[in-house]
Amino acid sequence: MLRTVFHQGLSRCVPHPHHSQLLRFSSIAIRKDKHCLVPSSSTSLPNGHVQKSHRQYSTDHPNNSRLEYTGSTNSQQYNKPLGKLLGAIGTVAVLGFGTILSKSKEEKGSCDGEGDHPLVEICVNNEEAEVGKDVVGTKRSHKCGEAIVIPQTRPHVEPCDEKLSRHEQTVKKARQILRRFAEEVGAPGLVVGVTVNGKQVWMDGFGFADLENGVRCSPATVMRIASISKSLTMTAVAKLWEDGKLDLDDPIQKYIPDFPKKTYNGEEVTITIRQLLSHKSGIRHYKLYDPQKKNDKKKGCAQRNDDSKIESQTSSDKEKEAPADSTENDKMAKQVESLKEKAGVSTESEAKKEKVVVTISGENETASCSKDVKQEESKNKITRCLCGNRVLRRKNKKKKDEEEDEFDLKEYYIKEEFETIKDALKLFQDDELFFKPGEGYLYTTHGWTVVSAVVEAAAQQPFIEVMGRLFYELGLSNTYLDVALPIIHNRASYYVRDMHGRLKNAPYVDNSYKWAGGGFLSTVGDLCKFGNAMLYSSQQESKDTARLPGYLKASTVQQLWAPVNGTKHKDWMDGAYGMGWTTVADRQLHAFGRKSRRHALHTGGAVGASSVLLVLPQEPNGDVPQGVVVALLANMQGVSMSKVALEVAELFEKNSVKCSS
Repeated sequence: MLRTVFHQGLSRCVPHPHHSQLLRFSSIAIRKDKHCLVPSSSTSLPNGHVQKSHRQYSTDHPNNSRLEYTGSTNSQQYNKPLGKLLGAIGTVAVLGFGTILSKSKEEKGSCDGEGDHPLVEICVNNEEAEVGKDVVGTKRSHKCGEAIVIPQTRPHVEPCDEKLSRHEQTVKKARQILRRFAEEVGAPGLVVGVTVNGKQVWMDGFGFADLENGVRCSPATVMRIASISKSLTMTAVAKLWEDGKLDLDDPIQKYIPDFPKKTYNGEEVTITIRQLLSHKSGIRHYKLYDPQKKNDKKKGCAQRNDDSKIESQTSSDKEKEAPADSTENDKMAKQVESLKEKAGVSTESEAKKEKVVVTISGENETASCSKDVKQEESKNKITRCLCGNRVLRRKNKKKKDEEEDEFDLKEYYIKEEFETIKDALKLFQDDELFFKPGEGYLYTTHGWTVVSAVVEAAAQQPFIEVMGRLFYELGLSNTYLDVALPIIHNRASYYVRDMHGRLKNAPYVDNSYKWAGGGFLSTVGDLCKFGNAMLYSSQQESKDTARLPGYLKASTVQQLWAPVNGTKHKDWMDGAYGMGWTTVADRQLHAFGRKSRRHALHTGGAVGASSVLLVLPQEPNGDVPQGVVVALLANMQGVSMSKVALEVAELFEKNSVKCSS
């Protein structure tokens, strides 16, 4: 009966991974019990005769190693079931003990994120393959030839939170925020750097710096910093200002005599350096017309492009610019008719009429024509433009001029190299002002090209040499001019998305026409170092001789970070522009309402790149600097990162406050 119960119980059990070994141990235990119960091979009977016992091996059980003892005495009949019972108990005990050990080992492996997995990738790079790098070491670096294990049977388990310090938990949370953000915006690569109170606490890379060659982002990745270049240039201007080599309230003609004198509405006006630094000069940005005037004709539509020229025309310009060749007119009419047929546009005379202007431009020809068409659905109207032999389809969202995509402007894609700053000034110096200097606000990169010419005159050195000296003094060893020819290690590739959302290589551009406003490359480490230099300078008192002085005076940095009247942008709820920096003040209008923190930042957008540098100061309590600096770089254009940078900064600030308390 015991044998039947035992076999039925075992048949219902799930085979253990070490079943064969445990079964051998149970067999040994049964043998030991049987030998102890039967010490000799013969048994004395009561009548004095000796009866030899017979041993045989049972072949009816699947485990032939199990030994069964057969005898005819009462003691043997008594010991036989007892031995099997003890053997069964021993087998169950061994199996249970092995299962407990195996389970505890698996739990330990899942907690540590380690285990044996069948899929393995081998690191074959000549150098270390950095799979994320940070100060706290929450991600490993795999050396050459070391196996990188990829889990297959179960997902990767992060280290247990109870085993992480408070700082490590903050890094883990920030990594989750940025990984989610990178996936949301579709950036191929993203690099982050964070410092707290002047100390580097986290640097990491997500995604790829070069998709084609499979190069992953790392803290050493070099990318375009775009308009953060304005903040670096502002530091050079402030240094010259402190040294008495220029005055911010001087007219620009004092330093650039060849720059044309400007008029607005027939009145001669003066542009000062201070107005340039705060985007209040009236000098245009990449757009050639004033977005603040609803019925303003586009000014100076001539684009500096040798291959093609696209001129925008209003209906009043039609009669002035008629095509010279009748053959070209016929060709143009056919193209318009084909466009109308594809768009399904009706031409009934009783319908409402709207003029459609189609402009075709080549090297020497410009033609335009207008047709009366019916607008079937104003919300879903399709506008088609012919540029050369290429047809572009776009949905007309009836945007205002100031809401158009900035990256559609041709001056972003200049490929011509400008040898001097004076050559770059010729792009815009003869164009009209958008408003009277000092009475409006228009963010302009061209205005900072004028600033670079002022720096050259005040320092009596080429602008690139002045900035090279600044990089050297601040220790920015990985900050460069955005030039294609030099070999720059760890330089990233840049990407855009087409109309279908697919990644494409960003077109080649030459940024020599805007060194000061958006022509530098850097790393998150250098940007954090620069941010800490500004943070230290803003908190360091000049009377304190026990510490090293800041690169700039505290009063100077405070003026740079002070909001200028009339520079509040509609997209900035709490911020305004200072001089070379966007500033946000402490503000809370209602109890339990939104509370903004005082901080300074500058964002950047270039062809194939986006960036942000944010400085979140704290009240100094003796040691300086006190605050958090966050730098983010992405090799994808059009990515707004100021909000996520502030979120990461406040996360690390909260952790530093808890640690100090």
